[in-house]
Amino acid sequence: MLKQFYIDTFSNLTRLFKIGIFAALLSTFEVYGYDGPLFDAMAQLDEKPGFEKAISRVRDAGIYKIALFARSKEYLGENEKALLNLHRDNKDLIVLGAPKYFLHKNDIGKSFTKRTLKNIDKYKYSFVGEILFTHADKCNTTSRQHESGEIYRDPSGKGFADFLVKVSSKNIPVMTHWEFYAWERDWPKFSKLFLDFPNQKFIIPHMGFGSPKQAKLVLSTHDNVYMTISKKNKKKRNICDPTKQSKLGSAFLNDEKQLKNEWKEILIEYQDKLLFATDAHKKHRWKKYSKIVRIYRDILNQLPEEVAKKIAYLNAERIYDIKN
Repeated sequence: MLKQFYIDTFSNLTRLFKIGIFAALLSTFEVYGYDGPLFDAMAQLDEKPGFEKAISRVRDAGIYKIALFARSKEYLGENEKALLNLHRDNKDLIVLGAPKYFLHKNDIGKSFTKRTLKNIDKYKYSFVGEILFTHADKCNTTSRQHESGEIYRDPSGKGFADFLVKVSSKNIPVMTHWEFYAWERDWPKFSKLFLDFPNQKFIIPHMGFGSPKQAKLVLSTHDNVYMTISKKNKKKRNICDPTKQSKLGSAFLNDEKQLKNEWKEILIEYQDKLLFATDAHKKHRWKKYSKIVRIYRDILNQLPEEVAKKIAYLNAERIYDIKN
């Protein structure tokens, strides 16, 4: 009896020990997820988060390249020089893009076109930073509100077409911010735009906050269109207009933080056209930069290894023409 007691006790302790090791390994796996290289394919910077502090966060998060552009909210070229100075000291890390300009009117102006084209050549920009076409008003204290409830610029505007005619010769991608909440209005116009400029690469941030069906239609219809997967880990909840909010697509993750099957299928099917990105921009998002990176490492870890590598960094290297 006593001998059997010791045998049973030892057996139970051994089993618990093994479970403990497995649990520890699993915990590490869940925390760190995909542990390969990461190329943050889209981030924005102005003076508020602090240039040096922001880039320190990027290095601390284990990012090996970041596609970064300045935010010009008050005048054309604002913060451009500061970002160029930051790049000078971090050439191993930063891939530069032309600045984002917030003060476009209904179309792209000639001054933006002239300055951007000149500086693409002067500073060897690898892409054109985000141009806002559709952007629903967000309900927070730092976002501007508009009478129409959105920023809207017609993608078929003559100024933008003139810009694309000229920039297409540079062979660099243009980021076009288009949120899919007004699909019936916008899809025909954007689809025509992508068809009219087949040799120009376009990047749509956040997969347009769209549904799997919408993302699939865009990606399958246009070979020259790519998407970042930023901000898709959870459903966008802070849209002021409830109608616009209801038109946005689902999040990547379920309540157990597992990748939903419908999104996993999209990520695998279009693995050559998707880019990991954080879209760090305002101060609050830069502060949680490492947390965002960890979330996306876990998402990538739920994909086949070769798919994860493409989305994590290989696609960005190819699209931004980075030679290592």
